[in-house]
Amino acid sequence: MSRRLLRTLAILACLPSGGLFAQELGPLLPAGPSPQRSPLLDQYAVEDTIHKPLATTSLSATLDRMRQAEPQLRLRGAREIELYRTLAPSVALIATETGLGSGSLIATKAAAGSTAKAGLILTNAHVVGGDREVAVIFKPQQEGDKIDPAKAVLGRVLKVDPVRDLALVEAASVPANAAVINFGAMNEVQVGADVHAIGHPSGQTWTYTKGIVSQIRRGYEWQPGPTQKHVADVIQTQTPINPGNSGGPLIGDNGRLIGVNSFKQEGEGLNFAVSVGEVEKFLKAAEGGAFEPKLASAAPEKSCKVKVLYEGRATSDDGFIRNMDMYCTGKVNATLYVPDDKSKPIVFRADTNKDGKVDAWVFDEDRDGKWDYSLWDTDFDGKPDMKGLHPDGKLEPTRYEKYRPKS
Repeated sequence: MSRRLLRTLAILACLPSGGLFAQELGPLLPAGPSPQRSPLLDQYAVEDTIHKPLATTSLSATLDRMRQAEPQLRLRGAREIELYRTLAPSVALIATETGLGSGSLIATKAAAGSTAKAGLILTNAHVVGGDREVAVIFKPQQEGDKIDPAKAVLGRVLKVDPVRDLALVEAASVPANAAVINFGAMNEVQVGADVHAIGHPSGQTWTYTKGIVSQIRRGYEWQPGPTQKHVADVIQTQTPINPGNSGGPLIGDNGRLIGVNSFKQEGEGLNFAVSVGEVEKFLKAAEGGAFEPKLASAAPEKSCKVKVLYEGRATSDDGFIRNMDMYCTGKVNATLYVPDDKSKPIVFRADTNKDGKVDAWVFDEDRDGKWDYSLWDTDFDGKPDMKGLHPDGKLEPTRYEKYRPKS
């Protein structure tokens, strides 16, 4: 499910473009005599999972709302304006195929093979559901700019606490203007104090609301569904929240996170956030190895064949790609192409929709065994329309952007 999600986000940003045609990038299986064994697969084992931005529209209605221009900022005072300006870039939009929610950037680290930073996002367990991967989008730098789903980055679900309804997601990269949101303490939370929320209620992205703490509820139980039950210390507030706010920060007047907005109940102003005290317990247990996410159904590991093709020479014997379910059809539908001219890139080609035509190309420009970039034909018209970026050298892109052919 999650691999279809990033593909959906990518295809929504696509515009028809001319220039580079699939046939110019080479066929999937050029004619040649019987294959011979090649040692090249030892270097180009392509053992990483590769996900294609599938042409599906399951999120189109939600993302159409996201792509609307952001409304002009209207806040009451200087403190509120500064709080929103400082913290909104640190509140992420988290999207899955079934919905969207919010998350708070709580830590960063250097991303492997890149100058960018990876980020740790705190959100609700019910926002990520059973997915192991989600799409993460950060706020445009210019207030009022349209959301570009093509700028979504991969988010890997690291930890899930189904009791407290909390989860941790690692975003592949975060923008430079997104600062970590610091934690407050429960002794700072007072009934009657002003609190603030930033999130994406009903798809209205980066919405700011303000209210007061109504009460602190210890050991509170809530049951969103017949088979779901949660227990945690929560903060009851009058801060307006709606679906889409889930997972976003509840913020004190000092700009520190004091809760994770999680649910509301019938009635006026009955909104609840899992307290920062529960968040700290969750993070401490997670560091100790607890709360590993569970897969709804684990697919068995598969091995699939890939041919290595040499320019002007016989094709080599079949190699193997592991954990690539989309290629497991019993026939060869992926190739590793090695030109004799060492100034030309080595190219991995694939037929992801099994129509006999190449629709994915991954390039190693300097032939060092690390993938540099990829092109994707998401609407299967023979023309690439998305470009994948591979700063870590792995087969799967860390993010996608529109493909703009060179003039």
